[in-house]
Amino acid sequence: MIRKEQIMTHSSDTLASHKRALLLGNRVRRFIKDGGRLRYEAQQNPITGKRVWVVLGVHPDEFEQPVFTSTSGVPKHFRSADALIRYHRQMCPDEDELTVPIAHPH
Repeated sequence: MIRKEQIMTHSSDTLASHKRALLLGNRVRRFIKDGGRLRYEAQQNPITGKRVWVVLGVHPDEFEQPVFTSTSGVPKHFRSADALIRYHRQMCPDEDELTVPIAHPH
């Protein structure tokens, strides 16, 4: 299980300077319809060492924030590129290109 603090890379100062509501998974379609977009950040799970992709919502003003799951409240992430691609196709069916970043082990 990945804990929220392990995969959140945004500082509290950055979030405090941009007072915005949490972006929940069940609101992503509306977020995209209103001009937002999705970006994925590759990270290494510090406990298992395995790669995960964290979902970030990018607002029209380029402010980024993690997407949180509606049920558990942890940042939404994927353990496989295939799952990430399926999710992106569901959320952004009109897009025909997706860049999947690769995290390099440290």
